[in-house]
Amino acid sequence: MTYLVLKFLHVGSMFAATALAVGPIVVLVLVLRSRDAAAIRGVFSRFRPIARAGGAAYGLGIVFGVATAVEGSIPLATPWLIEAYVLLGGLIVANLAAERWIEAVTDAAAVGDEATLDAYAHSLRPIVALVGAGTVTLALVFVMVVKPGPP
Repeated sequence: MTYLVLKFLHVGSMFAATALAVGPIVVLVLVLRSRDAAAIRGVFSRFRPIARAGGAAYGLGIVFGVATAVEGSIPLATPWLIEAYVLLGGLIVANLAAERWIEAVTDAAAVGDEATLDAYAHSLRPIVALVGAGTVTLALVFVMVVKPGPP
């Protein structure tokens, strides 16, 4: 029973983390593409607490994941878990890349730098960050569900 509870907490935490990390990026990209400086300023300035909550949820998900593996006698060096660790590292990098452009846009919106906002609205950087985070998330879900490896 403890294993199932830990597994539920792991999956739930990671689901919440994904919703809080990837979901807002979609909204931010759409608002940025509107080129409405007031909307950009208002929406982007509220992102930081959401990002922190997402990071905390990822942290909880990792803790519950390790606890689930230990409780379920799954070796932490199992190949599919190692793949998951690598993908999680990739997800962290993708989210950090997204945070960098979000901070740059937030700063530009705060001072009314229309040229920078327009440049980011035309840039592929936000789309690449969004697609990267989404793709790595899906790969991570695949590894955790399928647990690929030798039969």
